Amino acid sequence: MPRIVIASNNPHKLTELQQMLARARFAGVRGLVVVPASDCGQPPEIAETSRHFVGNAVLKANGIATWLRSQGASNQDLVLADDSGLCVDALDGGPGVWSARFAGEGADDDANNAKLIAELRARGLSSSPGQYVCVLAVRHVGARPFDFTMPDAGTVFMREGCLCIEGRCRGNVRIERRGTGGFGYDPHFWIDGDTRTFAELSPGEKSQRSHRGAAMRLLVDELPLLLQ
Repeated sequence: MPRIVIASNNPHKLTELQQMLARARFAGVRGLVVVPASDCGQPPEIAETSRHFVGNAVLKANGIATWLRSQGASNQDLVLADDSGLCVDALDGGPGVWSARFAGEGADDDANNAKLIAELRARGLSSSPGQYVCVLAVRHVGARPFDFTMPDAGTVFMREGCLCIEGRCRGNVRIERRGTGGFGYDPHFWIDGDTRTFAELSPGEKSQRSHRGAAMRLLVDELPLLLQ
């Protein structure tokens, strides 16, 4: 049975995918084992040099696949990478791919959120529409390409040998923060008519509402095709 090797050590991503696979209709998908790349050795750092989410996701998927081949991983294993972030309308789509390092390399959530608030206030704003975006890129560890084609449009498409899947969640980004859950910009990302933030959602609710959850559900639907 092929594995899915995740190009991340984030335990939340691992658990979320495992739970979704366990509920899949197709028995072959339910049987997939999900492991972090670190289970296969010390993965290389992949430079995220693209200005687009899809570009960075593909860079990571292809880079980790090449490394896994050198580690002797099965060519039938799948490697899954993602890139995601917050895009604020008033900031011309920023911070976008720089979301994790908006306040500089090594910045933590508090610093990035402070930078977000400062940028809105500098424009005389207390809020702006925005969206969370996530792009997944999946491919076989081996060099064999998927034996199907997809139109280069919509939320599921092919790019550089990877099947790419996009998920989005619209909301309102406000300088006011509320909630203690989640991570990143969640305390400032308001939904449901500005009645609550992502930081006030339970893990299950966030999975149902989030950009990553939307992309993951599409991935689970596509996996039977990838396993052929």
